[in-house]
Amino acid sequence: MFNIPEITPEEAKKILESDPNAVLLDVRTPQEYRQIRVPGSVLIPVDDLRFKFKELDKNKKYIVMCRSGNRSAFATYALRQLGFEAFNMIGGILNWPYETERG
Repeated sequence: MFNIPEITPEEAKKILESDPNAVLLDVRTPQEYRQIRVPGSVLIPVDDLRFKFKELDKNKKYIVMCRSGNRSAFATYALRQLGFEAFNMIGGILNWPYETERG
């Protein structure tokens, strides 16, 4: 679909733990985010990204996730077109085997 770099959840976790400039960007809806999320992730729903991308720092590295990886692929493509270093996390939160928060 999009020619974008993709990383596994395992690779994402390593980057997030080792790179202080790495940000886990969740592009799901607020309702989905409230149900389950990765601790420390930042929520900007994909539908709001075109309005809120100016809030993002081009010096950061963004690992983009959604529920299964489709919306995040679109968001990653859009961010890269705008000059951001962004990577799509394969499989989204459904594929995230590490700690999550609920509620």
